[in-house]
Amino acid sequence: MKQWIKYLALLALVALTGCVSASVMPSGSKKFPPLPETTPVNIYYSENEVHTPFEVVGIISYTNPGKYQILSLGDVAEDLRRQARKAGGNGIVVQQTRTVKSGIFSTGIGVEGKVILTTQN
Repeated sequence: MKQWIKYLALLALVALTGCVSASVMPSGSKKFPPLPETTPVNIYYSENEVHTPFEVVGIISYTNPGKYQILSLGDVAEDLRRQARKAGGNGIVVQQTRTVKSGIFSTGIGVEGKVILTTQN
């Protein structure tokens, strides 16, 4: 009986977490070291909003099916920031968002954009 309960608990956990897919494809051959978790990461909706020089670290692709929830960009912003830091970036320029239907009650989100590293003169 205990094993059956453990199985159901694991199944419920998998159902609630869904299958989040996130990756950053490096841009060019330059390597960027990961940044500390405390590094702020700004999210921009256009390159024109970035008022300091920057380098493109890579292209981010993120999909969260939003199992049993309705997600917006704000709901996944921290996941995006975490991916940017891992890639060595301190900013994201969102180029596209899309709705991901994953069930009757679930609406996830997909995000594509550029991970950038802003620099000061």
